Order: sequence, then structure tokens, then C-alpha cells
Amino acid sequence: MTAHDDHGTLPSHAATLLNRLEELRGRFAPAGTSHMQHMEYAQRAALLADMLRGSWAAAADTRYAAALVVTRSGLEHHLLDRLLFLANRGVQSWGVKATDVAAEEKRLAELKAGPRPDIARWWHDPRTGDMNVVIRGLFPEASRGRGATVSPYYFRVDRYDPFIIGRRLTGKLARGFADANVEERWAKESQREWYGHFTYERLRANLDVNRLLVPRLGVQVDVHYAFLSAFVHPARRGYDLLYGSTIPSRMGQRDHYCEELVLLYLIAIAAAELKAFGRMSRRKPALPLLDWEAVEREVAEARLATEYFWFLSGDPHQYDRIEEVHTRVWRRWKWGPPDIDWRALPAEGVRYYPNPLERLVRMHHTTGEMSTGLVFQSPFDRSDAAYRW
Repeated sequence: MTAHDDHGTLPSHAATLLNRLEELRGRFAPAGTSHMQHMEYAQRAALLADMLRGSWAAAADTRYAAALVVTRSGLEHHLLDRLLFLANRGVQSWGVKATDVAAEEKRLAELKAGPRPDIARWWHDPRTGDMNVVIRGLFPEASRGRGATVSPYYFRVDRYDPFIIGRRLTGKLARGFADANVEERWAKESQREWYGHFTYERLRANLDVNRLLVPRLGVQVDVHYAFLSAFVHPARRGYDLLYGSTIPSRMGQRDHYCEELVLLYLIAIAAAELKAFGRMSRRKPALPLLDWEAVEREVAEARLATEYFWFLSGDPHQYDRIEEVHTRVWRRWKWGPPDIDWRALPAEGVRYYPNPLERLVRMHHTTGEMSTGLVFQSPFDRSDAAYRW
């Protein structure tokens, strides 16, 4: 990309982190015992790197919509890996009528006290009618829930087969000697597994139960997943945001901001995957890694170079603090110099941004707001930012 545009150190950071994801298996220190899940986790990290490289290649070819579609898959892959690497709790849900809630809670209490000590807690959601039950992770027999553990999702994720033919197509396709009834049953079970645990809403719920998206990372993930999802669907607004609304559009032309956004996503997701893998390696059963301190330094350097992105790491930028002040002023209908100093705002008092690409463009342009007198001084001003839309 640097052959076409200047992105500073971003391409080198992206290349370094992707290389590290691909070589994790080679960092396993010699040990007397190997664990299959560690090898599978390293393979999943390499597969994520392969996907992110596809996004980078599409962006380098100015296929920005395609690049962001692949990026969404990469983000979803990373979120699932967080559960596989680090989760020790799972949520199971089923419908319960309001009149039956008390009886169901009694039944769960008896199970917890007897044959199901892995039941941690439960709650009934009156909005959905679901009883939600938190189940502890998988531990060695007789360990009483302590010591080495494997994520409860480790065995579940492979039960989903996206290539099973569902009932809607049964009888309409040539399947040779396959038993249609057996295929239909497998399709139902596969679908139930995925929708019960691995749709985005279920991923988010399970990540929250395991406290794997704190502090406030859940809001960030929701914003970016929704943003990236806009390019999965062939809606005009998504194309207009990337290529403009004129006819002919800018499609096929190189765009600094779209390229930068893709690079920022690659670094943020790859860095988060490496951090999660390192954290997993310190849990029982431990996985000694060779020269992991060097990888952690590279992750820290990449995050420092991209902290203005404020996704999965970093803090609010000056731009975000000023936007927070403007949000408060607007909602109070109180014009003039604000009574809030944007410099004094605590990080937790700054709300997140809604549109990653629009924010990135505006961060490249120094602006002053007449109603408040606040000036945002861009640290990387570009003359074309004012005319992007």
C-alpha cells in the first residue's frame, strides 16, 4: 500500500502481527506433554491471519467493500476465539412460561444441589420468555471446578455443519443414497447448536458472562460489527459511503481513508488475537511460549501507533472528547463556551463514536465549531479530508 499512499508505520505493524499469528505453532516450547487444544488454537489464529490478509489484498486492489466484508468475518472469528481460548462459563437458554418460572427455578436449584453442580446461576428474562442458565466450564473429573479447564465451547463449535442440507431443500436435490430423514435430523441439530451459541447475539451474551469484553468493549464491538455488516448487504448507502453517491462513483479509485481503515482493523483484530492467545497460554494447562515478550512488545508498539482508532484498545482521542462536549451542549440547548473542559473528561465519561469511516476522515481535518468555540487540531491534517463527501 505504501507504493500508492502514505500510511506511515501501519503497513509494517500489520505485516508483523499477521506474521506472528501465522507462526504461533513454532513458538511452542519443548514440553513433555502436548495438548490438542493448543495446536488447534494456533491453527485458528493462522486461519484468522489468512482471512485478514485477504481483506488487506482486497483493499490494496481498491475493493474496499469486499475488504470490509472479509473484515467482519475476521472480527467474528476473533470473538469466537476469545470464547474458545478464555471462556469458563456458558449460557444455555430455553423458553419458560411466566406461570412456570417458579417451578423451573426450583428444579434448577435441585439440580445444582445434586447432579449438576456445574450450574452457576440463572435468571428469567420476561422480555424473551427465556430462562438463562450459566454453566461452569469443563474441568477434569473430581477437580471440583478448579485447575485446568477447557472452554465449554471447545466441543460445541465443531458440531455445527454449514453444509448440511435443510428440510426446505430435502427432496429437491440429488443426494444419492443419503437418508433424507437422517439429514433433516442432523440439519435441525446443527442449526440448534449454532443459533443457541454462536450467532452474534449469543456470542455477545456469552462474552459478557465470561467478562471478556470489559471495560466497555462490548459497545465498541457492537458499533464495529454493525458498521461492517452494512457492507455484507447490497444496500446503496454502504456503497455511497465508500465510493460516493455520484454517477459515475469513485469505485476503483484509490482512497486513503478506506485503506487506512482496513489497516487499522487488521492491527486491532490481530493484536487482540495475540493478546488472547498469550493470556490463554498462562492458564492451566499452561503452554510455555518461546520469546513471547518480543511478541508482546510488538503488540504494544502496534497499539501505540493506532491508539487513535480506539477499538479493542486505547482511549478516547481529543476528537472524541470534543465530540462528547458537543453532544452534551446540543442536548442541553446551551450555546456559547461550554462549561465542560474536554481535557478534564475522564475516559469513562466519553461516549463512543457511531461511524468509524466518517470519524477517521474528520480526524484528518482541523475544524473549529462556531457555537462552542472549540477547535480540533488534527495531528495528521490532509487537504482532501474536507471534500471527502
